[in-house]
Amino acid sequence: MLDTKLSCLLRGIVGVIFGFLALMVPEFILGTFSGLFFIMIGLGMALFLFIAITSRSEEAMLWFGLAAVLLVIGVISFVFSQFVAILFILIIAGIAVYNGFNDITLALAHPKTKFILIPAMIISGIVILCLLFYYFPGFEKYLYLSVVGTFALVFGLFSIFLGYYKPDNPAEANPLAPRTASCTFGKEKENK
Repeated sequence: MLDTKLSCLLRGIVGVIFGFLALMVPEFILGTFSGLFFIMIGLGMALFLFIAITSRSEEAMLWFGLAAVLLVIGVISFVFSQFVAILFILIIAGIAVYNGFNDITLALAHPKTKFILIPAMIISGIVILCLLFYYFPGFEKYLYLSVVGTFALVFGLFSIFLGYYKPDNPAEANPLAPRTASCTFGKEKENK
């Protein structure tokens, strides 16, 4: 498991890259996510069919049924390809929102910044979104991708900030936290 500092940095870098790409080349992102979705559907179907063939006869119908459900999802997504890309991007947005709330809980652990960092993260996302809509009139063509990309970029930047800000020593994180004294009972007798 990654420590908190490295986890914040990695999530922040991924958020910044995704947000930047979603804002700069939205057609490429939509195509990439559609392709990724079809690859995941194909791999899932192959895995379910393999498990169905190698499993006991009572369980085989369940796995064949799951493979059939993935086939139906694949056919529907082939017919409505834009819907699948939007759905996949909304799943990514859900993950970004989860990471944003995780960053908020990390910010609450910092007594000096908890009242500054949370509103700053939300307000800066809204301000950047408004500025992008004002200065780039074609920005609303991919509205959902623009909103998700903007907030992924902002939450990623704040996650990187939290990764650099998070001290290695937990005692430095909260100066008001009580510090425990080290116990040296046996060492005092040896020194005499």
